[in-house]
Amino acid sequence: MTAAAEPRASEAVPGFDAPAIVFYALLVVTAWAAVELWGLGKTPFHTKGEPREGLVVWEMTHGGGWILPQRNGVELPSKPPLFHWLGALTSFVYGATDEWSIRFPSAAQSLAALLCVFATGAALWSARAGFVSALVLMTMFEWARAATGARVDMTLTFGLQLALLSVLFFLRSRAAGWLIPLYLGITLAVLGKGPVGAALPGMITLVMLAVRRDASVLRSMRLAWGAVVVGVGAGSWYVMALLLGGWAFFRKQVLAENVFTFLHDPDFGGGTLGAGGHLHSASYLLGALLLGLLPWTFFLPGLLARLWRQRRELTRDDPRVYLLVWVAVVFGFYAVAASKRSVYLLGLFPAMALLLGWWWDEQSRAARDEERWLAWLLWPVAWLLLAVVVLITMAVLLENLGAPLSTLAQSGLPASARPFAVWVGEAVRVDRWLLLGLLLAAGVSFYATAWASRTANWMGIFVGIFCATAALVSSVSQVILPGVARHQSLRPLMTSARELIGPSGDLFFFKAFEYGAVFYWQGHIGSYEGPWPDGAPRYLLVYEDEWKRREPLADGQYERVAFPSDENVGEQGRLVLIRRIGEPAPP
Repeated sequence: MTAAAEPRASEAVPGFDAPAIVFYALLVVTAWAAVELWGLGKTPFHTKGEPREGLVVWEMTHGGGWILPQRNGVELPSKPPLFHWLGALTSFVYGATDEWSIRFPSAAQSLAALLCVFATGAALWSARAGFVSALVLMTMFEWARAATGARVDMTLTFGLQLALLSVLFFLRSRAAGWLIPLYLGITLAVLGKGPVGAALPGMITLVMLAVRRDASVLRSMRLAWGAVVVGVGAGSWYVMALLLGGWAFFRKQVLAENVFTFLHDPDFGGGTLGAGGHLHSASYLLGALLLGLLPWTFFLPGLLARLWRQRRELTRDDPRVYLLVWVAVVFGFYAVAASKRSVYLLGLFPAMALLLGWWWDEQSRAARDEERWLAWLLWPVAWLLLAVVVLITMAVLLENLGAPLSTLAQSGLPASARPFAVWVGEAVRVDRWLLLGLLLAAGVSFYATAWASRTANWMGIFVGIFCATAALVSSVSQVILPGVARHQSLRPLMTSARELIGPSGDLFFFKAFEYGAVFYWQGHIGSYEGPWPDGAPRYLLVYEDEWKRREPLADGQYERVAFPSDENVGEQGRLVLIRRIGEPAPP
């Protein structure tokens, strides 16, 4: 039996309210600016991933080419270049290649994705459903983290979302116009992270056609035309990169980054090709999904209960069925893959947000007794979270009044975690008023959530949880994370080293390497692998534990350079600068 095409979205939603659409869209943009754009460049790079991608952008903006720029002049990039192209263009407009300009593409694509989700929810159900879907997506833990990071994941996700939403509306209307954003989205996704950007839309479409029992759609999808668009748009870059990078590029970006992240083969993946890391079970991925959806994970039972009650109303053409297939295929794909990371599931988050937005809109219209059990469960949870916020607020006040809480906390932590207590205490004291204001907003919001849950006021519950989550996310991104990152980042060390040595100075890594050091050096840093200490360069970057082993062998030829801001932690410990004795002392 062939499923009949559904009416166009504009025909499916009576009473289209343009003023409400504009109002809600402005609210989404305002919330995005407050949660994701605010303080985007405040936290220095302090992990391995962000400066690794940032170095590709830096090479593009400093003459390293736009097809296959090599990190530090020697290392091929791991991912296709769309994110880096966007970062480079932003840097040129912004006037600097720094944390803000490199993170901005993720935040901007997050906004575009949020608006697409809002428009989809409004077209399928109501403006309010779209609005709730967008704000739910914005505050999902994994989404909020990816939207403010200098990584390629949001680039892939936006391309996938654009393609998959286009498939949804194409199946509903059969309008050829939806093929344009479909193949554009696939092109963007492939240029964002590779062939998975084409594989996932293809699999979801095929599964959906099987569910609908309607293979005739394939004839109207103009697959040959789409293949040409994707081949020219994304395939041309692969051809040029292969010509420039040869076997090394194919081995790294095609085999290691795609084949062996999906199939773990010890004969190949563990050898010269490099296997995909992050080997976990499917249960790990399920746990990662539930954590990544927080705080909205709590409402999944209500969503599932309503879907189950309405199961007889779900036809093969129902958009909720498509969204469920979207979620299932993306999760199933990565559950089968050998390499598993929580961020890999980001591609299914828009579908989950739309389902939750639909549920919330339905729930707000339903009788008060529907899902009242969920509201009753939420009531003690909201009070518990309010109590936690109150305790944190009291701790912040006591810390600022001179009570050494952060110092006392060290005794109960592992040795490797003890510095974090001091760093958090320092951050709390530096930005006390901002943090207290955000904690107050979170506390008031949790109180409002508890009050709304008593009367099963679902829109009140939604507003309370969104505001509390936004306030807590902001407290971490604006206060805690910058405070901790200042002590972990290599920016202070490399800024001081550059002032001492000069931009064209003789600086090399020795038994060490850090992407962050190269990024903040703002130039290439070679690696010295010769004899020690004879013949070694004037200045060397080395891990502290390695220097302690090497210092007795230095025969008085090298010394450590101490800077006022000499506190940083690299991947294998502290990175320090040593110099041949007799060089000028730092100013």
